[in-house]
Amino acid sequence: MKIKILTIAYFLFSSYFLLAQIENPDLLLGVAPTKSEQPYRVGLVLSGGGAKGYAHVGVLKVLEEAGIRIDYIGGASMGAIIGGLYASGWSAAELDSILTKTDMAALLADNIPREVTPIFEKLNGEKYAFSLSVKDGKVGLPLAYSDGQFIYDLLSRLTAREAFTTDFSQLPIPFFCTGTDVSTGESIILDHGNLALSMRASGAFPGLIAPVEINYRLLADGGIVNNFPAKEVKERGMDLVIGVNVEEGLLNRNELNSLEKFLTQIGSFQMNAMSEEQLPYCDVLICPDVAGVGLTDFERADTLVIRGERAARELWEVLTAIAERQKQAPQPPGRLTKPLVNPWDFDTVFVTRNPKVNRQVILRNFPGELPGLLSENDFYQGITNLYGSGSYQFIDYQCFRTEDGLYGLSINPQPRSGFDRRFRAGLHYDNEYKSSVLLNATYQNVLIENSIASLDLILGDRFRYNFYYYVDRGALPDFGVNSRLNFNNVRFRLPSPILLPDGSRIDNLVFSFLDFSNEAYTHLVSGSDNAFGLGMEVKYYKFSTDQVKGEVANAPFFDEKGLYLTASTFFKKDTRDRRYFPRSGTLTSLHGRVTFPAAVFAGNEDSRGKFSYNLDLNFLAVRQLSERSVGGASATVGGLLGVEASPYRYYLGGNNLNLINNFKPFIGLSMGEFAATNIAFANLYWQRRFFKNQYLTISSNAAYLQHAFETGYLAIYSLGFGYGIDTVLGPIELTYGRSNKGGALYFNLGYWF
Repeated sequence: MKIKILTIAYFLFSSYFLLAQIENPDLLLGVAPTKSEQPYRVGLVLSGGGAKGYAHVGVLKVLEEAGIRIDYIGGASMGAIIGGLYASGWSAAELDSILTKTDMAALLADNIPREVTPIFEKLNGEKYAFSLSVKDGKVGLPLAYSDGQFIYDLLSRLTAREAFTTDFSQLPIPFFCTGTDVSTGESIILDHGNLALSMRASGAFPGLIAPVEINYRLLADGGIVNNFPAKEVKERGMDLVIGVNVEEGLLNRNELNSLEKFLTQIGSFQMNAMSEEQLPYCDVLICPDVAGVGLTDFERADTLVIRGERAARELWEVLTAIAERQKQAPQPPGRLTKPLVNPWDFDTVFVTRNPKVNRQVILRNFPGELPGLLSENDFYQGITNLYGSGSYQFIDYQCFRTEDGLYGLSINPQPRSGFDRRFRAGLHYDNEYKSSVLLNATYQNVLIENSIASLDLILGDRFRYNFYYYVDRGALPDFGVNSRLNFNNVRFRLPSPILLPDGSRIDNLVFSFLDFSNEAYTHLVSGSDNAFGLGMEVKYYKFSTDQVKGEVANAPFFDEKGLYLTASTFFKKDTRDRRYFPRSGTLTSLHGRVTFPAAVFAGNEDSRGKFSYNLDLNFLAVRQLSERSVGGASATVGGLLGVEASPYRYYLGGNNLNLINNFKPFIGLSMGEFAATNIAFANLYWQRRFFKNQYLTISSNAAYLQHAFETGYLAIYSLGFGYGIDTVLGPIELTYGRSNKGGALYFNLGYWF
């Protein structure tokens, strides 16, 4: 009711000013006015209001229908975004289609597609539940919920036709927007520079979207100080100003029931007061009914557009009178026709100098050659690749034209505060490794520029560690070193039972497994989803048990210790959309190894001084079958040739995804229950999603292996059932498998590491 009363009051108020300023007031009564000698210029001002600003699109549709020519647009926040897009040439109907189909909430989340995550991060980084950056000994907190990168990229795409326009008065409709200098509290008029970046700055609502730097000023939402710049539009020489205001009055105590509403209320005190001072500069005021709509209710776009249309149609006679007045006056000069230019054809590229920014690394992220000609998709793919690296808080870019007519691109990657020093953590529990806490420290640019040094300490029932050092030179080949210690107990099923002197029988033994490896490698080919290279490894390996004694314990299999040298070649490719519960993509890994036992301290003495060869191929493919179900298939083929190398013997069983050497999961068996020198197995599964993040999985598995300690082959098959929940800590899964060798129940919580 209050909104309707205000709307009527505003209608009467605006009509008064309209009658006072139109040269011939009889126009409102349908009488033809006398022609004037000057164009009748109409300005439009659009207020901020978050998602409520979608109502501006509905108003624009009615203004077009009424035949009004807009000669200048000024806006703040969402009004700046809608106004800037309209000024750049999009029609109201086109904006309706674009904005109502855009998932703004997803853009604000800045969720990086996994396809652009660097291969190093895919292989080593997707296991942390918590992450904190550190700068100058202090924990760095984000400036806002969203970095605003994907919002900026969208605005840049939509204004690409004006990529080289730096004077906003030269747009199809002259335009400006407001920003707020967060250092001084000053309202800034943005009418020159990068159109998309100016709109992005004006829409940087505090706490929701991070502020952005323009001309050495840190700018946030223009609506903080000037949410309704009607005076500034009037001063641009407008004869009449139409204002569209989607601000709401203050909420009462009972309505303040959420953090969003509380923060909105605080911001509204000054915002509403400032806007009241701007009202006298509006000749026509349109106030759509936005009651009950929050700042982030973007899913209500359709409703808001309709509300905007409804509010504008209530002033239909006034609007058509304005249009008729414009027709009776001379038309303003037409805009100059601009030559069509491919904005992604660059003669030169400038990368901002920064000790933490390497030009070669930056340019390597673009699929095409820079400088040079790129497709629009390739250009934005490069920007997404850069942002997806996690090193940058924001990628600012600007097209420009030099004095001698060359077209250029300026890239200004802004390093994330404390990105080069991060502390991360994770939690995990499973049947084999038991409880584990993961603590990680990651430093960049240690010893060598563009390097990453990362140390995992895994504390719990099974102490382990992983150390990675990787150098991205900006040009291939890259190189790195890894060091890791893995320790666990493995319940192994003996190929044949052991009869002890006391008459007892042993079918299974628990072995102590230790693997200490140090590797150096190089990437000869590398991309966001693949790596091909060569490596050298020194490994200490131990596999022993103390459950048997005497002559039986002297058998080589019960106590194996050795130092091994391995040369390898590898290929890894991961195109899955997510690591856990993927919906599409493939995972391929190929390892070829040549191993030489430098020292055999116990067991398998026959391998001393002889070479062993191992080839191991793994493949997984996932495909979406329907909106909520996927199907997957995986296969593994591997074998040992020459003298058997103990570290690369195959161990089959479990659902463990922390795979070391040639351990392979197999539902229905305990971890490492069977050993083999040659193996082939396949898996088929169907997965159904329930609710938002719960999954039912049914799998069938079959393996054909040559047992490591006896002649002949063994066939194993199983059926598995699992239910999992995808959480911020990682997957929580309960799985049961039944095989022709028994059954097993598995439970795991958290990311695997």
